[in-house]
Amino acid sequence: MKKAKLDRFVLGLISGILGAIIGFFIFGTGWIIANERSMEYFIQEVFIQSELFKSRIISVSILFDVLLFFLAIRKEWYNFAKGVLAVVLLAVPLALYFY
Repeated sequence: MKKAKLDRFVLGLISGILGAIIGFFIFGTGWIIANERSMEYFIQEVFIQSELFKSRIISVSILFDVLLFFLAIRKEWYNFAKGVLAVVLLAVPLALYFY
């Protein structure tokens, strides 16, 4: 079987980081629509300055990576999936630290 060009650990790692950022902004967009605030307010006041919500926002942001991991496993891109999983596993202690 031919190995996919995208099945690389480094690409999975980069995609995992980008996925977490995309997840953050998707969650932020939903939050600003629900609360009628700006993205700047969400980032500054809710994420950076509030100790109460940091761990929850990190956890929700990583959920986008779970979808990436699932898609990589379905395509049998195991090295890519390992990179995405590494980002998820690194986010867990970060979320626990802010909890």
